[in-house]
Amino acid sequence: MKGVRSHQPLVPKESFHFSDASLRVEQVMVTAFTLWQSRSSHSVVLPSGCDSIDSLLQGGFRSGIVTEICGEASAGKTQLCLQLLLQCCLPRSLGGLESTACYVCTEGVGSMKRLHDLAQVYAKRYNTAVLSIGTKRKHDDTLLSASGSDFLDGIFIEKLYAANDLMDLVQARLPMLLAEETTKLVVLDSVAAVFRLESTSSVKAAAERSRSMFHMVNCMRVLSDQYGVVFIVTNQVTGDFTSCLDGNGMRPALGLSWSHCISQRLVITRHEEARRRQLKVAFSPYLPAGMCTFQVTSEGIRPEA
Repeated sequence: MKGVRSHQPLVPKESFHFSDASLRVEQVMVTAFTLWQSRSSHSVVLPSGCDSIDSLLQGGFRSGIVTEICGEASAGKTQLCLQLLLQCCLPRSLGGLESTACYVCTEGVGSMKRLHDLAQVYAKRYNTAVLSIGTKRKHDDTLLSASGSDFLDGIFIEKLYAANDLMDLVQARLPMLLAEETTKLVVLDSVAAVFRLESTSSVKAAAERSRSMFHMVNCMRVLSDQYGVVFIVTNQVTGDFTSCLDGNGMRPALGLSWSHCISQRLVITRHEEARRRQLKVAFSPYLPAGMCTFQVTSEGIRPEA
């Protein structure tokens, strides 16, 4: 697909070594003010492009934490993530971050057609001449008119299907990408597709899977703090007749261990009306419990009319 960078890995595997200090945290004691000042200078907030969602999230999705978006199939998890990828490429004056984005897909590339269609919608919606879109920049202050391909050229695509490949990505290749590119959003869609394949038939295997999940999220959190990047992961749900997440006997996949890894959980549920969705804050370090409604349309995620 033209513009979407998916033909090669983000960074060749042979170019890194696990001994690299990509994720080392300097063990130096600092004051609370210094830490706050450092985080404030790197932190970003990415609006979703949907007023009702941004109001619920107090502006949008934040860096410094790992946000999970969970829900049943066809709830709208991927739709929201695709819109965020395009939103990230927009200039700040239009509600974006003027940066590239990274989309890690673990369930095939069926959503690429939808991403292409949404890019055309965004190009038409934001046809105002701007100085930058994605990776396209004008250094002589000449205004440019963005096309769908310009949006797609600002999105890196990584396809992987195994937990080992995912660990390689977050430990080494992703840090190199963030250091070299102005990437401000990383989406993993979905985490369950990778870790559900890992064996949990024994206590040792289950412990190993939990350890891998904790390590992966910790790497994401360090990178988010270091580079000011928004990290979002999607998760599937599974049936549970003993507890209800959203009133329909469903709970997030991967169990309690995974729930302890993430910082924030947002739950999307479908309504009887085909396009109507509900987004609920299940838990968050800075948001109160709440919910909002939105619609999934041909033009993306939009507030309910």
